[in-house]
Amino acid sequence: MSADTTDQVVGASVAAARDTAGSPAAPSLPRRIGRRLRTTPEWLVTLGVGALSGLIGLIPQWRGNFFYYVGDNVESFIPRWHMLGTALRNGEWLVFDPDSWAGGNVVGEAAYGVFNPVTLVDAVLISTFDNLSLAAAAVMVQFLALLAMGTYLLAREYGAGRVPAVVVAVALPVSGFTLWYEASGWPAGLMAFTWVTHFWWSARRHARGRLIPLVPFLFGFLAMTTGNPYAALGLVVVLAAIAVELLLQRNLARLAHLVVMGACVGVVAFLVFLPLLGTSSVSARQQLADLVNDTFLVPDLGDLAASSSPTYLPSITNWNGALLEQLPSTYFAWFVLPLLPWLRWADARHRLASMTSLFVVAGLYLLATVGPSNLWLFRWPLRLIEYLYLALAVLFAVLLSAGLATDRRRQRAVASAAVVLAGAYLSWAVQPEMTRVHVAGLAGVAILVALATTAFFRRGMAALGLVVVVGTAGVVAFQTTVFPPVPEGHIPNYPAYELSGTSAGAVDYEGRVLQLAAQTGVTSQQLRSGEFLFGNLPGAAGVDSLTSYSGIGFLEFNDELCIDYRGVMCPEAFDRLWAPAGGGVPVPLIDALGVSTLVVQHSLVPGVADEAPPEGWALADRTPVRSVWVREEPLAGPGRVTWASPEVDVLAGSATPRRETVDYRADGPGRILLARLAWPGYTATVDGREIEVDNGPAGLIVLDVPAGEHTLTVTYEIPGLRLGAAAAASAAIVVLVQTLVWWRQRRRWRG
Repeated sequence: MSADTTDQVVGASVAAARDTAGSPAAPSLPRRIGRRLRTTPEWLVTLGVGALSGLIGLIPQWRGNFFYYVGDNVESFIPRWHMLGTALRNGEWLVFDPDSWAGGNVVGEAAYGVFNPVTLVDAVLISTFDNLSLAAAAVMVQFLALLAMGTYLLAREYGAGRVPAVVVAVALPVSGFTLWYEASGWPAGLMAFTWVTHFWWSARRHARGRLIPLVPFLFGFLAMTTGNPYAALGLVVVLAAIAVELLLQRNLARLAHLVVMGACVGVVAFLVFLPLLGTSSVSARQQLADLVNDTFLVPDLGDLAASSSPTYLPSITNWNGALLEQLPSTYFAWFVLPLLPWLRWADARHRLASMTSLFVVAGLYLLATVGPSNLWLFRWPLRLIEYLYLALAVLFAVLLSAGLATDRRRQRAVASAAVVLAGAYLSWAVQPEMTRVHVAGLAGVAILVALATTAFFRRGMAALGLVVVVGTAGVVAFQTTVFPPVPEGHIPNYPAYELSGTSAGAVDYEGRVLQLAAQTGVTSQQLRSGEFLFGNLPGAAGVDSLTSYSGIGFLEFNDELCIDYRGVMCPEAFDRLWAPAGGGVPVPLIDALGVSTLVVQHSLVPGVADEAPPEGWALADRTPVRSVWVREEPLAGPGRVTWASPEVDVLAGSATPRRETVDYRADGPGRILLARLAWPGYTATVDGREIEVDNGPAGLIVLDVPAGEHTLTVTYEIPGLRLGAAAAASAAIVVLVQTLVWWRQRRRWRG
């Protein structure tokens, strides 16, 4: 059944319900909204859904300035995109940044979306902000709006009426995991989910012969180039589900088109993930695939049963070994479960027969959501719950499109009340100390459900939709007010967000900076003033820092400096810095790394607070929490050369992110050390003759050079990039040809 036909059926059903209850003489606001919805062009309604969702998405930012700026948004994505956008504005595509060290293989990280045009535009936008919290909010709200638009289109594609489609489209972006985890701190996941939703809509529309294959390919490209593996999984699941639907319909011609288009989308993975695979020999993240269950972020069926309770906090293993969630991560929508008793199940049977793909997606994601914590490359099943909710939201919209049942109202009301009470009880049972919050949630949902059903019977479907949308906004305001719960007397620790404000802490820095610090005990003021910066924030603030955020890491570098993925270090690193670098390099490791400024946290290395710097270093600044040491004399050596063996005299040199030249004179064969990590992809030549690139101390590049006066050239080429780019370009050409073939076939079918 088409979406337009559905709207006509809904109109008739609602009219019958109104006739039962009586009708006012003058058109009410809900009826005027309903009439306007029925006559407004679909594209305009879609944009309106996005705008409405964007407004609701602003509520969390209004309730707290840092809602969209926590976790990986703070330490990883937003500052890295700020750096990427700044480089783009300067005419440079910074996909490889040796100054970020373990986090500098930006293309190898995959998750930063450096091949995604929308992400690159957003990076430029972010780079115009000094306040990174506002930058994060701008981009996250944008994607919540895009997700709402995709959900609306998908629901309409499966035959939902406009009002039911609007209702679920507005609710899904503010569901628990999507809002509280992904929009708040895992933006690559939100972007992946958004583009997979649009791909699902366009792929199914293409499978029905209503859309050229180029459109789903483009959405598939956007999904794949987010670099999030859950996007690839989502694309595969959607394609498989639609293929099953076409097989059952025995429509082999359209199945062939779907397979070709889907294969071309799959080929784009080479562009995105080959550079990641190219880092595997040095990556600190060695084990990727596994099949275990450590119960971390694993929801269960009980969590799904309470998914319409806004105050339900699941009892799942989460961060720091906690057994109780502090966020409503499994929340779906306040109205879905309570309205189930009111749906016209019998009237919807004929529609469900044409929605095989919807059931396949829902079934597969249900199994994965309640599955083991690590399933091959995919870990933490909570990440999959939003895909399950997307399928269920579309199914609910289709069922709601038949209107609410008008018979046995008392029994249905009792069943609906029982659902609301059960959700409230489950919420209280998990965390009974929050009784007041649960009672408020119970009262709010009960009132909203009563208003929604009453509005339908008195004013029609548009009135129900109005109540649900307003109620959804109210629930978001309520949740962002009470969650996460803050213990009495506890002062939250807020991140650094204004880049200009961090400059005070870096005023004494010179050259390359190494910060030895842990996050334990660091205050909001210390972060905001720039006394301590973690992750990618130093780079965004303009500090030439050895510490950065990295999802892949560089094993030798991380081990030698005892540094984690956020740039947090251990006390042992201090002594290692002053010891010989090793591997035939006699200078201290701190010299080999080319460090000119050392920032030491007193709580991490207590003795530093009272001792004088070593010879050749001076105390630039000392506060109660840190000491800043700088070199008395700058390091000798051009470019990134930090050491050469005695027989080698370095004459001149220059360095760019992916190329370095060194002019030298050597009385005999010697060695040169570069302050660059030896990522796979480096090659070196001496006067055009290739020489071997070796891993030196801490993973630095060391080169054995011949005697004489020569020019050493070191270049970096991203592993797999040429092959991946060629594969993606070939896929695009195939889809363009396929589009022409599709047009010709469609003309023939019409003729």
